[in-house]
Amino acid sequence: MEGRANRTGNAQADAYANTGVHIGDVTINQAPRSEVRFAHIGIPLHTRPRWAEYPHRPDFLACEFSDRCERLFSLTSLIYDADLFFDLVLLNTGDSPAVLSKVGVWVEEVQQLIYMYGYPKASVIRPAADEYEIVMPAVRKQYKVGLMDHMTPDRVDLRPTCDLADPLYLPPQGVYRYTLHLKSYQRNMPNHAQVRLTAEVSGQEVCSPRLHVFTR
Repeated sequence: MEGRANRTGNAQADAYANTGVHIGDVTINQAPRSEVRFAHIGIPLHTRPRWAEYPHRPDFLACEFSDRCERLFSLTSLIYDADLFFDLVLLNTGDSPAVLSKVGVWVEEVQQLIYMYGYPKASVIRPAADEYEIVMPAVRKQYKVGLMDHMTPDRVDLRPTCDLADPLYLPPQGVYRYTLHLKSYQRNMPNHAQVRLTAEVSGQEVCSPRLHVFTR
């Protein structure tokens, strides 16, 4: 529906067009809008033996990130070159349609801490349906840190994305479930990272809460 307003010649009244404000004899209607958010963030079933969600305990992890993380996802044991998968649901809570054109991840901060483990084992994780793949940038190589090196937290602000081959129409109250595959995550990233999941919806970026990813 298109919002309409009675015009009185009053510049102040005209300035409130499509805001839902009433001024004297002028009735302004608010235009419909879409409000898309991440309604679910989890670990896909086929990766749960390797990845799991844990309570976020900064004291136990020696987490030194400047901003608080809301959730923690971690490898259950050290696995070399493990990919990271997220099971995600986008929800359009608004009253107008939206168009999804990109999905991605926003890496805000990274840190490398030393932990003593045995030898890592290689692992293969099969791809899932409705999956978008992003090869993670080689942040570890950029900082020249290995498995046994230490680095303090540093802000990197990387935002790799994946364009959808065909934009997705998301109707009002519509949901879309997909898997985000972050390839070579363990190989390319320090063992602590603060990330957000992202989506480009109707030309605007939608972000999840901050997540702490720990690869041991």
